[in-house]
Amino acid sequence: MITPFLLDVVIGGVILGTFYSLIAVGLNLQYGVTRILNVAHGEFLMLGAYLTYFCFLLLGVNPFISMIVVGPLMFLVGFLVYMLILRRLVLLSKSSEELEFRSLLICFSLSFIIQNLAMVLWTANYRSYEAPSVGAISIAGVTFEINRIIVALISITINIFLYLFLRFTKIGLAMWAAVSQPEGVQLVGVNINNIYAISFSLGVLFSAWAGSLTSILYSTINPFMGVPYTLISLVLVILAGVGSFKGNIVGGFLLGYLAYITMRIIHSALTLVVIYAVLILVLLIKPKGLFAR
Repeated sequence: MITPFLLDVVIGGVILGTFYSLIAVGLNLQYGVTRILNVAHGEFLMLGAYLTYFCFLLLGVNPFISMIVVGPLMFLVGFLVYMLILRRLVLLSKSSEELEFRSLLICFSLSFIIQNLAMVLWTANYRSYEAPSVGAISIAGVTFEINRIIVALISITINIFLYLFLRFTKIGLAMWAAVSQPEGVQLVGVNINNIYAISFSLGVLFSAWAGSLTSILYSTINPFMGVPYTLISLVLVILAGVGSFKGNIVGGFLLGYLAYITMRIIHSALTLVVIYAVLILVLLIKPKGLFAR
């Protein structure tokens, strides 16, 4: 017989796992396709959270509905960042290793720029809002907020959409091919720079959507909130294997369960400690990731 505690762990782990997979999928797409190491990933998540907050505060738009506006807007931001800053870097880099190193430095600087601009515009104070609740559901004596279940369903839907996009559209297939055969993609006439621009912009879009859902789940927003999510995303990308969609999903569930069990049994303050421990173990035992090809 399933006890209330076990049911809480099972469902809570699923919710957190799907959320983690969404947080990391944008970074995995960017790094897998372009080899741009975007350590400003969490800052785009933070911007998505702020946009959701202001849509709700100023316009009264439901945070879930505001994702329709936040996504395309942040896609445009990502496209501009790529074209104005990263495109020349891609053209000048002579190898993927050189591109990784240079993009790491540029995106590290970009993260500080975004953080400090956000602090100037919106101050360093924590902002919060109470997302409209649709109630709670009780399962075998355990209560779950329906908003959290909706967040999990949206995360799953976005991951499924990305999988179908990569598998059944020309642009998606070109992205998939660029992960393993970037030279071959160019030989058959694909403009690799356009693929890189779309991949990076999509990564920013998914990061912003994760920020919208973060603001709904945790209701606290500040200019420095993105750093832990960047680290979680990097851990999950390494755990999954670069460019592995399946690994991102499975790795998200593994990390979600470990984090949720830590929060419920030990202490929430040790969640990141457990995540970093997973990173160390993966780098020592299987440095290419669980699902690397």
